[in-house]
Formats: sequence, structure tokens, C-alpha cells
Amino acid sequence: MGLECKACGAPLPKRAATCPACGAAVPKKMNLLRLAAFMLIMILVIQSYMSKPDPDAVGPAPAAETPEQ
Repeated sequence: MGLECKACGAPLPKRAATCPACGAAVPKKMNLLRLAAFMLIMILVIQSYMSKPDPDAVGPAPAAETPEQ
């Protein structure tokens, strides 16, 4: 199945920037490798912020027990 112009339906060459029949711009395909790399980086950044301990959640150290007599 070949590429078709969304405006007029004419067949398009693989690397066409515009339709040879009507002159409409051909949208470029998103590079999936770049998108996947971006999403991976975003997930790692979010995960690093979520895994940091909350300084307010850490309570005071427990007092040492005194031996009973």
C-alpha cells in the first residue's frame, strides 16, 4: 500500500514534501526512536523525584531506653 495525499488522494512518492498533484504539504512522520527516548528520560526523571525521601516524614530519633532497677 503506497502513500496517498490526504487532500486529493493522489499517490505520493516516499520522500515527497508536497503532493505533486495538488501541492498540499505532506505531514512528516514522527521518529519513534526519538519519542521513545524522550519518554524514557521523562519516566526516569519522575521516578527519581518520587523515590527521594520526604525530609518532613522522617521523625526524631527514638530516645535511648533506660535500664529498670
